[in-house]
Amino acid sequence: MRTALIRASLAGALALAVSMSMAPGDARAAAAVPISAPGRYASDPSSTPSGAKTTRSLGGQVTVPAGSTRYLSSKLHVDDAAQVTEVSHMIYCRRPGETTNHAQLVSGQNVLANTRTAMLTRGFVTAPADTALTCSVYAQFVNHAADAAGAITVLAASYLQDVNDDIAAVQQTFSTSQLVNSSVNANPVSFTAPTSATKVQAIGDVSITVCYGPDKGLCSRSLGARMDGTRSYVGTQLVLNQLKADGSVCRTTTNGPLAGTTVTTTVHHYRINTWLTDVPVDTSCGSRDFVSYTRTTANADFNSFKIEANNQSVGAVFVP
Repeated sequence: MRTALIRASLAGALALAVSMSMAPGDARAAAAVPISAPGRYASDPSSTPSGAKTTRSLGGQVTVPAGSTRYLSSKLHVDDAAQVTEVSHMIYCRRPGETTNHAQLVSGQNVLANTRTAMLTRGFVTAPADTALTCSVYAQFVNHAADAAGAITVLAASYLQDVNDDIAAVQQTFSTSQLVNSSVNANPVSFTAPTSATKVQAIGDVSITVCYGPDKGLCSRSLGARMDGTRSYVGTQLVLNQLKADGSVCRTTTNGPLAGTTVTTTVHHYRINTWLTDVPVDTSCGSRDFVSYTRTTANADFNSFKIEANNQSVGAVFVP
């Protein structure tokens, strides 16, 4: 296997996100738009129903022109949580004058008390042919255990970024919810590079939830889930295969060997980001077709976990 230029968002025992100033990938990346509403926010009590959680508008406005596809990337920096806090980080894109979402990109993570944490949410948004979309950063904050209001600080370093302006070609997929007891290939994408393209890029992000405690949904012992420990050990590897004309694999590029991330039951929810840049289109393969996926493994000595759906886990192959 050959290894292309890549960085992966790894974490230590507490699974804290690695901070970066701009989205990875292309040298043409536009300047990040800082959020307009940093500051101290109240967090909802743990018993707050899903439909009653307070959604905070944080700003960082970016416009996707009518008929255009854009690669949007947002970094949310938070700190000084009074207690372990569930943080949902969203990019919502809406038509002018509307409050419903035409498109949304979502991630979530439990943030430890008094610990600076950065979350990266990204993906591709296409505006309708007849109108532009206005995209901004939103968040929800909920205490993980305490059934009382808490507080958390959103830092001014948070931003939204239109990474590449118009995207020439892209295929994007969002994962379904999947239980991982051993290994799955998440976010599979099939993509044909345009005839003018000499290189492609790829992203593969998985949002995971550690299985523990009583059976709930996919995290059930009857489905083989291991749930009695205090952590999961999550392996991830972004794989991009260029195919031959007969559909067999011609050339494989990865982000390096399988990388392990420990996610504790305290953190519970966590997102792992991987990406590849400047992967050559090999003309000797006789085909311009690519298939990518995020190889995702659960170490048998630790808890199982599930991959989250609802636009929280995303894969894409694209040409800027």
